[in-house]
Amino acid sequence: MHIELPYGRDHISFTIPDEAFAGMLDPVAVEPAPSAAAEIARAIDNPIGSPPLEQIIGEEPEKAKICVIVDDISRPTPIAVILPVLLDKLANAGVRDDNIKIVAALGSHRYMTDAELRDRVGREVYIRYNVMNSEFKNPNDLVFVGSAPDGVGITASKSVMNSDIRIGIGNIAPHPVMGWGGGGKILFPGVSGEETVAYFHLKAGLVDDNMFGRETTPIREMMEGWVDTIGLHFIINTVLTPSLEIYKVVAGHYAEAYRAGVAEARKVVGHKLGEKAEVVVVSSHPADQDFWQSPKGMYAAELALKGSRGGTIILVSPNVEGIGPHPEFPEFMGRDDSDEVVRACISGAGKGFGDPLAIAVGNSMSKMRRRRKLVVVSDGVTAEQMANCGCAHYPASMLQRAVDDAISEYDGNCRIAAMSNGAETVLYE
Repeated sequence: MHIELPYGRDHISFTIPDEAFAGMLDPVAVEPAPSAAAEIARAIDNPIGSPPLEQIIGEEPEKAKICVIVDDISRPTPIAVILPVLLDKLANAGVRDDNIKIVAALGSHRYMTDAELRDRVGREVYIRYNVMNSEFKNPNDLVFVGSAPDGVGITASKSVMNSDIRIGIGNIAPHPVMGWGGGGKILFPGVSGEETVAYFHLKAGLVDDNMFGRETTPIREMMEGWVDTIGLHFIINTVLTPSLEIYKVVAGHYAEAYRAGVAEARKVVGHKLGEKAEVVVVSSHPADQDFWQSPKGMYAAELALKGSRGGTIILVSPNVEGIGPHPEFPEFMGRDDSDEVVRACISGAGKGFGDPLAIAVGNSMSKMRRRRKLVVVSDGVTAEQMANCGCAHYPASMLQRAVDDAISEYDGNCRIAAMSNGAETVLYE
């Protein structure tokens, strides 16, 4: 059996005995919307759970200051396709161009370059409107916006909060902590201050469970309470086909429209599990940017392994930007005592341990590492970095060797499955 998987813009392949193959765990193909622009317009004109956009803008649209929040380059959302439709509608409603700003929600990701911002929003939009990154580090560019229901203070980017109306654009895809991306996540942690983002991830780091593809999770419920504190007035969320074309768009209330979008997304990215396997070989596609993003494929693949412990996940990913924006992450993924560190950070006693985001996400991945054997096939990260994470490592040229070695550990009684779009496939029974 010859199996080919995406590896960035290329493909990579391996072979296994036919009798060992448990199947491809890929969604059933769906047709994209006949017209992306028409589907975007339809969603905006038929909001779910909210008034029409014109009503939200109010009776003096020429005075309304609008912030359109878009996700960054780590996401496949076709921002440059969506923005012209939305901006035309805002203009037709009477909103002035100079009262509109477009902010890329970074969370804790690196700042996008001017060229990346231009490509993200489209050249004409970049020239015509004020386009910028959100701020998460500089305290002078953050503003305190209140306390969350659990009493924790929230800071957010001034560029976002100095507006009357906030519109979030994102994509509904599986997520290891939130269940799914999309909805209010564009605001929190998307445009929150670094300490606020860290607290969110620290809370998630204590959950010893795989929440990938769940409609709601304790962390999403916490997030939605925080979004109420900050204020998000309207969302536009896409559901994309595996080839990253628009299948469906939902718009309206950040929670109600999101949940309607999840129902649509399951049709596109869901795969009903039959047989489970000892080994799953998974491509990180399309989350190929770095090892901060690509392990989403591991979360997807884990659901196909037999039992609650054991089994092997082989992640195939180019990791074109290496480890990613949090270089301390491998250390905490490789530790077995990070729960204590996370609790210290939440209590305020953990300032000497290092980057709290690296600690939190590292701790979540450490829990998986202790449940399963993790193997990374990649030219973008080194064997030393992966050893620090507690993962085995092979270069891309040795994928076949990685698969053969995994099979050999099961004494000839091994079933192997594969996934082409691991970062955006949800397995269910």
